[in-house]
This record gives sequence, structure tokens and C-alpha cells, in this order.
Amino acid sequence: MIIENSHMTIKPIIGSWALSEKFLHGRMSFICGPRQIGKTTLIQSHLRNARQEANYFNWDSLSVRREFARNPYFFIENLRLPSGGKSSAPWDERPWVAFDEIHKYPRWKNLLKGYYDEWKGDIRIVVTGSARLDFFRRSGDSLVGRYFLFRMNPLHPRDLTPVVFNPEIAWHPRRGIPEFDPVGSSFNAGARVLLEICGYPEPLSVGTREFYRRWKDNHISLITGEDLRDLTKIASIQKLQTLLFLLPERVGSPLSLNSLKDTLQCAHATVQSWLEALEKVFLLFSLSPFAGKLKRSVIKEKKYYFWDWGIHDDPGQRFENFLAVQLQRAVSAWNEWGKGDYRLMFVRTKDGRELDFVVVDQNRPLLLVECKWGEKSLAPSALYFKERLNAPLAIQVSGTPGVLKQYQRGVFVTGYDRFLSLLP
Repeated sequence: MIIENSHMTIKPIIGSWALSEKFLHGRMSFICGPRQIGKTTLIQSHLRNARQEANYFNWDSLSVRREFARNPYFFIENLRLPSGGKSSAPWDERPWVAFDEIHKYPRWKNLLKGYYDEWKGDIRIVVTGSARLDFFRRSGDSLVGRYFLFRMNPLHPRDLTPVVFNPEIAWHPRRGIPEFDPVGSSFNAGARVLLEICGYPEPLSVGTREFYRRWKDNHISLITGEDLRDLTKIASIQKLQTLLFLLPERVGSPLSLNSLKDTLQCAHATVQSWLEALEKVFLLFSLSPFAGKLKRSVIKEKKYYFWDWGIHDDPGQRFENFLAVQLQRAVSAWNEWGKGDYRLMFVRTKDGRELDFVVVDQNRPLLLVECKWGEKSLAPSALYFKERLNAPLAIQVSGTPGVLKQYQRGVFVTGYDRFLSLLP
């Protein structure tokens, strides 16, 4: 995807692995993510660069559905493939075929299974969709072993910087203590505008909070009015929207469902089901508490964050939510590269000690992150939890760009720009 205006060019780096044979090894690529995150534009740009624009098929298009009704193999007709699908052409010589929103077809899994099994040696298949693709792919196993799933998340400064990204040499927590290299002016500017606006392409390309606010209202209405209706049997959409309005001020703290159920006048299980529904449609994501060997740790209540950090007017809350999204995005990428089995969590004890984020690999904490919007000195919690969790790396991220100070081996305070330069 490339969006250009007077401010920036947007080109998501996820294409460097989600559309690469080094990561696919002949399988189909499934790319899912929030609505309006740029999945369709990414694929159309990729096809345009390969001069294969005609190989994009959107199931929302009446003409595509009409062609399919006439002939389920219509997309093959202009590809000039050998009969029988037995050529096993080199990967780089196979044409791409992109199916957008194909999960709206009732028997889409069997359809894709047939396409892949017959033509896997002749074409490269990419499938895109939002919440429903991610939800429906989990039922049944007809596609097991035929695809890899990739998550397209809100934007990162690398997506706004015209530098080729190589995931094979990028840093990840298993590589140990990183080098905090200075970032360039374009990276710094990208980090700043992302923090100020949001991580979605359209409002970011306009670049004003005024446009963002109008866009945000339409975005939430679209998701709660369509995706929630299609994926859930929730009848009280209005109460669920009220829950959504109550959540921003609770971001960053373990969420008490009991207080919410009293406010909303509904059952505990109902609030839980609504939160799960909001996660399914990519409005929220949750972090579980990490206990490890800590005594008196909180182990039940989760923390919730919005995929759209721009929803916060308070700069401190927006900063923490921004870093939560960037870390969740990095965890997804590291797992998709096969670098580990990473999870993003948090830690909190019953006596009130808390650390904002813990990146865990197979139950071992590797990276501790504390957010301090206006603070440049090290918080005691960073040293406390590094020592007790025996983590190799603890980073306190400041809202002041350019900051970098090492307190001891593996303990740093750094500006958010340098911290983001570690993440994909």
C-alpha cells in the first residue's frame, strides 16, 4: 500500500514477510486485521508492482460474484497455465491471485482447498479479510497445512520510512541486549505523527485530529453496526456501545468486571461476552497478567487496550496505548517469522507494584517495558521486577524523543523513537 500526500508515503513492511516465499514455503498467505487498516490497498499495490492488477478479486463486487456463478474457475482463464496444474514453476515465476473477502462465500474453505490443491505449483494465492476471516477460519480444518496467517496491525514508523526492511536480520528479544542506534529524521517524524493522530492510513494521511475524530466515529459505527451483528448474537448493541465509551479511562489498569456490570446493569458473564466480542472485531485486545514465581501477584484481571490509540485525548493514556499496540504488533511479527512463541503480558502484585508490559517466550520473561510519558529518571519498578523475574532486558520508555541512558547492564531509559526502532 502506498498513500502519498505532502507529509508522507505509507508502505507497510508486512509485505516483506507475508508475501515472501522465505516465510510462505508454497503455502497460501492469509492476511487479516482491523477494518480500514489497508489490507486491500497493500495487495493491490503488490499486484500493480508485479503488473498483475487483473488478478485481484473482491467478493463484495457484483461482477466478481457474477463471474463466479458462471464459472468457478473464471480467474484462471487469463493466466495461461498448463492444464492439470502440474508444472511446479519456480516461485518467482508464478502469478499472484488475490481473493478479498472470499470468506463471505458460504463454502469458501472447500473452494480455496480445491484451488490450492490443483494449482499450488502454478499460482501464489493471497487471501485478505478482517474480523470474519479470522473468526471463520478457526472452524473446521479443511485448510490445515495449506496457509500461514499474518496479522496486519496499525502502522509503525518503519511503514512511513522509505527504507527496505529485512526481517531476517531484525532484532528480537532472543538476540539479547540491543544497540540503540540514533534514528533518522523521517523515522522520528513518523513516530511523532503516529503518536499524535493514530495508526490507520486514512486519518494519518490527512494528518489532523479534527479529521481523525470524524473518521473515528464512522469507524466505530461501521464495526458495531456490521461486524458485531454478523459475528455475534448480541441484542443489546446500544449497551455494548456504552461499554465501549466507558473503557478509554480504564485503559492501562486491570479491568474490574464487577464495577462495569453494576454501571451497565447486566450480568458479569454478559460483560465478559461483550469484551470478547469487541476483541473479535479488532476494537480491543487484552493482556493477561504474568505471575511466574512472583508471590502475591494478580492473576485474574486482564488489561484492555484499543487498537486505535487515537481514541484517547489524554497524552499519557494515548502514549501507553500506543506502545501497547506497537509491542503487540512486534510480538505478532516475531511469531510469524518463527523466532519464538512470544506473548505480551503485564505484571502486578497485590501490594500495588506494577510493570506495564512483559514480553514472554515460553513462560520466560525476556523484555520488561515501563511507560513514563513525562519522566526521564528510572522508575523503581523496572529494577524491582528485572531482579525478581530474572529478565535480561528492562527498558523504561520516555515520551521525550532522543533520550538514552543506561543504568546497569540490560537496564535502559530511552525515548520512544529509539525504542520503536527496535520493533518491526
